[in-house]
Amino acid sequence: MAGVEVCSVAAGRARLTVPWVRARPGSAGLVDERLTGLRGFRALRIFPRTGSVVIWMTPDLLDIDRLVAALQDAPPAAAPARATRSTPDSSTGELARLAVGGAVLAVVALRRLLRRPRLAVGSSGLLGAITLFTGVPFFRGALRTLRGRGHPGTDTLVTAATVISLVLRENVVALTVLWLLNIGEFLQTLTLRRTRRAIAELLTVGEERVWLVREAGVEVEVALEEVAPGDVVAVYEHHRIPVDGQVTGGDALVDQAAITGEALPVYARAGAEVYAGTIVTSGSLTVRATSVGADTTVGRIISRVEEAQSDRAPIQTVATRFARRFVPVSFALAALTYAVSRDARRAMTMLLVACPCAAGLATPTAISAAIGNGARRGTLIKGGTHLEGVGRVTAVVFDKTGTLTFGRPLVTSVVTLSAGYTADQVLSLAASGELHARHPLAQAIVAHTEQQHLRAPIHQACEVVLGMGMRAELDGTRLLVGSPALLRRHGVELTEEAQGWTEQLRAGGETVICIAHDEELIGLLGVSDAVRSGAATVVRQLTELGVARLVLLTGDAPETARVVADTLGITEVHAHALPEGKLQLIRDLQAEGHTVAMVGDGTNDAPALALADVGIAMGAHSSHVALETADIALPGDDLRQVAAVVELSRHTLRVVRQNYGLAIGVNLLGLIAGAGGTMNPVLAALLHNTSSIAVVGNSARLVNHTPHLPQTTETALRAAPLEDRRVS
Repeated sequence: MAGVEVCSVAAGRARLTVPWVRARPGSAGLVDERLTGLRGFRALRIFPRTGSVVIWMTPDLLDIDRLVAALQDAPPAAAPARATRSTPDSSTGELARLAVGGAVLAVVALRRLLRRPRLAVGSSGLLGAITLFTGVPFFRGALRTLRGRGHPGTDTLVTAATVISLVLRENVVALTVLWLLNIGEFLQTLTLRRTRRAIAELLTVGEERVWLVREAGVEVEVALEEVAPGDVVAVYEHHRIPVDGQVTGGDALVDQAAITGEALPVYARAGAEVYAGTIVTSGSLTVRATSVGADTTVGRIISRVEEAQSDRAPIQTVATRFARRFVPVSFALAALTYAVSRDARRAMTMLLVACPCAAGLATPTAISAAIGNGARRGTLIKGGTHLEGVGRVTAVVFDKTGTLTFGRPLVTSVVTLSAGYTADQVLSLAASGELHARHPLAQAIVAHTEQQHLRAPIHQACEVVLGMGMRAELDGTRLLVGSPALLRRHGVELTEEAQGWTEQLRAGGETVICIAHDEELIGLLGVSDAVRSGAATVVRQLTELGVARLVLLTGDAPETARVVADTLGITEVHAHALPEGKLQLIRDLQAEGHTVAMVGDGTNDAPALALADVGIAMGAHSSHVALETADIALPGDDLRQVAAVVELSRHTLRVVRQNYGLAIGVNLLGLIAGAGGTMNPVLAALLHNTSSIAVVGNSARLVNHTPHLPQTTETALRAAPLEDRRVS
């Protein structure tokens, strides 16, 4: 089994991949035991599904070699499974505490309603035992605090109040308080689980058994875990594709919305790339697997979402700092109240109402809901840190190729130069000449002809003229498709009109392809890396959202870069930029005081994505390096999500501030009422619970939030061919 892999180390936080945790999820608790005694250890989170272990240490004491050594050796096969304390209590335990506590309180209430005698001494002991059972989660937290594994917080306050209640023989009061608090915890768990379930449903492959194609075309049903790269699987209508791979046979419409964000199904046939988790809406396919399981696109996305749940925004540190300061103050106020009033019941009420649960929930619930919101719309945010950071961005740097443009040649202009030919005929003849060429420009012409539902005549013979184009024989006539040099080589000269169009197209950043039929020049094609639909809208929306600097960054020539920048309304352009130059630009912007977001897709963008305050990758066609380096991924290549995620971040921070207002306001009112003796412990628990539920409910609104972006009108871009541009 492979050894422990160090994924990232930063600011007292380390993320490791431990293979034996993934192989034996039930033994994840051993990680807890091995790290507990390490000096500087603060907190731990384990993801058994992927084998990821996130460890928080005191920064000065973070020794990565020591951590790796502690987790290197796999437990023996006979070692018993152990649950980890880093995972929350199961739903079964939560429901059991709620059910037992509720049933006992119902019996007590019924006895009092029927005016039955008070409970006997034995029954009182049983009631105390049930109270202790109901408070187990809070007692565990307090015990960890006493052991130095955490800072005093809600659990410490609740435990202290419970102990005081039991000492005063207020068993029913203690049980009622704990039962109410457990209801609040359960409701909070349901809300967070709703967000996690939304992400899981979005990304799940959904197929546990698949049809594996054996030799001679025999199909055998096997478990998904048995499929390996290179295997061929058959996928039928209304089933999910279980692997990433290449179509080897059949044709079908495939709904790729979960992965690429495309609203309409795409047509897949032999040679097409397909992704695990996408759905065959009609037809059937055979697919040769290139990636399976955790290595598929959907597997990597799930891993990134899991990492997002473990990453905390800096604003959460404010919540933690608030709790650390508020808890000692609460104990001090309770002690002062007891010293003045000599009323232990009033002091207990003070402790209950002072629990900073709502303040502790203010940020994590909002961040979790916002990450779920982004996942529903195809935007994958790797953590709260990045969600907060993108809302504070003041400069956005766009890579050109593959980001603002499609990253592949497209036919963007069609010019007819002869009265005997229409634009469609020029395009069809150009495609006829390029049918068997492998050059990207030739493939762009053929693909565009197919998209226009035009028929390309089949030529009888063809010749590739290296570096110039194609010469073909079509029904006894000669067809030339290529550069002006190709035409001159065969005795066809460009007219003044053709030369004028050539200069105009080249000035617009287009590559010119000439088409001659026999001895006549009949038309020109302009091919370029077309600007993405919606790119201009995004630029204007970011400007209206207050982003001060918008920069176009590319390795292309300045002329090509300037054409794209002018089309989009970007004034700052940096061309001929190598990876080192991109890094330097990010550094310069940060030195000027900007919070910088970098939007890119290629391996050469990875250093800039890593250095920027927020890196955003165009996910569908991005390199693996770019995807792993970026903080936010747009799987559908929908550039409009850049502005949407900025708005989502700013709205999330507004919700967080509202949550703190709710939490602090309720706590202050409760403390005043408790100190004055006008509130009993049960009412204090109800007030505390109400503020927590209000915070969770306010955060839950983010799950279905729709970004409210500035309304702009998209201008027509050169993303479609210009029909008959013939000059009389």
